[in-house]
Amino acid sequence: MSLIKLITILLLPLLLTACARAEGALAPTGVAGQAPATDYSDQPEIGYLPDVEAASLAPIINYVDGLNLALTGEFEYIKAAATANCSCLDIAGRIARLLKTATLLGGDYQLTSVKVVSDGLRQKSFAVVVHRGDLRKVDRASKQSVIWSKSEIKNQFIVTNTNGGWLLSDIK
Repeated sequence: MSLIKLITILLLPLLLTACARAEGALAPTGVAGQAPATDYSDQPEIGYLPDVEAASLAPIINYVDGLNLALTGEFEYIKAAATANCSCLDIAGRIARLLKTATLLGGDYQLTSVKVVSDGLRQKSFAVVVHRGDLRKVDRASKQSVIWSKSEIKNQFIVTNTNGGWLLSDIK
């Protein structure tokens, strides 16, 4: 028997067992344990997103997604979420300047909280919290790297209904 066949025969059961465990095949069988009943009826319902017109939240979500893409050099998505004169686009310019001489690694942005500050027909304001993970900047010429520690960013996002669509118009 060849060495390759022997190794395959010996490793195959190990691989199949690992697959079965990943699929939960070795989970205990029988009667499932009863979790204690919890009554949440006296607690207010807390949702992740506020109860406003869904389309008005889209620019905020798209902006945060656009920040992640901007770290790779793709700026169209972030620009599409905001009006041309929004101060929120300043970060896109700073990232574009950094990317000329450096590579950015990590630093993913995650939307962690959105709360309504004001809810008008043509303009809405939201208190927004965004978490940014550690970001490593690697200078291409010197190969030096710097880590910018994770941070929690709190801003007020203002969205405006322009020509039937909502866009991010300012950040304070």
